[in-house]
Amino acid sequence: MHKYMLEWVMFVVMLLLPLSGYAQSSDSEADVAFFEPSLRVGILTNQPSVQISANANYDLVDTGAGKKLASFRAGDRITIGMQDGVLVINGAAITAKGIDVVVKKDDALYYIEQLVQVNKRRYRGDLSIHRTAGKAGLTVVNTLPVEQYLYGVIKNEISPEWPLEAVKAQAVAARTYAMANYNKHKADGFDVCSTTDCQVYGGRESEAPRSLEAVDATRGLVLLYNGKLITAYFHSSSGGYTENSENVWLTSLPYLRGVADFDQNCPAFKWEKKLTISEFNQAISKAGYNIGSLQAIELSPLGNPPVTSTDRGVSGRVKTVRLLGASGSVQVSGTKMRSMLDLKSALFDINLTATVPKTVLPAYSPNTHFINGNPTDFIMVTGFGWGHGVGLSQWGAKAMAEKDQPGNTEYFKEILKHYYQGVQIKKAYL
Repeated sequence: MHKYMLEWVMFVVMLLLPLSGYAQSSDSEADVAFFEPSLRVGILTNQPSVQISANANYDLVDTGAGKKLASFRAGDRITIGMQDGVLVINGAAITAKGIDVVVKKDDALYYIEQLVQVNKRRYRGDLSIHRTAGKAGLTVVNTLPVEQYLYGVIKNEISPEWPLEAVKAQAVAARTYAMANYNKHKADGFDVCSTTDCQVYGGRESEAPRSLEAVDATRGLVLLYNGKLITAYFHSSSGGYTENSENVWLTSLPYLRGVADFDQNCPAFKWEKKLTISEFNQAISKAGYNIGSLQAIELSPLGNPPVTSTDRGVSGRVKTVRLLGASGSVQVSGTKMRSMLDLKSALFDINLTATVPKTVLPAYSPNTHFINGNPTDFIMVTGFGWGHGVGLSQWGAKAMAEKDQPGNTEYFKEILKHYYQGVQIKKAYL
């Protein structure tokens, strides 16, 4: 069994054991694993070829057979690709299930940090390459310990120059999110990807001193609810109030409840987007809704949270909006509407520059905005916040950390417990 897979099996077994230590104290360090697990990060997928190098001598080894395929010196740049369904190294065909890049650690000076390179970007840990599942290209996987993975994540998700307690809160959320999503991309041969579908990971080039400080200061700390890792969603700015999870993704999670936010200083706290009726109609058609020319929009007005309207979530985010056209109508989710119109969030209100009297279409609800059909008239979308609005608000965390007393190195826990309700903060490993 591969050593990293063995680590994860042991870690999962540890999590499945009775968590008696967790019940004793909200921040107990009982039931801590002695080892730090590793993650397989898919940094590239379906590539026709990739350029590989390292700052120490390295071998290419057949993943399946363990057979050495070739050896290279430090700094040598080689190209691994696919040609007619066959793996090639510098244009020469090989027979192998996949390729592991093995750095010869004993060949390098002990004080040099050994790094592999992919397309001139440096990475800690190990590197492997295999055929992309169901496609013609190559997938590149960087396997490394969780903490080193986080080194390459934090700078891409939050400014490391913000107050350290906010960055530490982000580090705990990012660690929890990564570990809870282990094996998310199992079918592709890795655990998590390097994009916004998981978390943005950029390797050594994405590291910053304060990011490393925040990760090191919170080493091993994760968020649990009833002894289980939570899905620690986070976003940039909620627009004043975070949202219940079921109003965005249908699944109700007790720790993802709407709470007051403190993100008023976010540049995107309030925004607006102006569209002509013609542009709005094009967006509807492009989304595949054949309802004819838009006649009206049915959506309750945005009020102060907590909101109780059936078509809005507790924060006021749109759950559903009805679009009424000349040849039909459709109910669209707020998330879909956000995507259709390229909005910063689903927390928005709609205003029209021209309307017709409600007596024209008396059958519709009092929350219906009517359109007179002039394609040059405007629909003004006024909104708040940036992102899905669930879980940790990064701008809110920044504001909370700025108001804290200097020298309080545990305040990141208060930030986390505000945005994730009823959670425990535990050490998962030493």
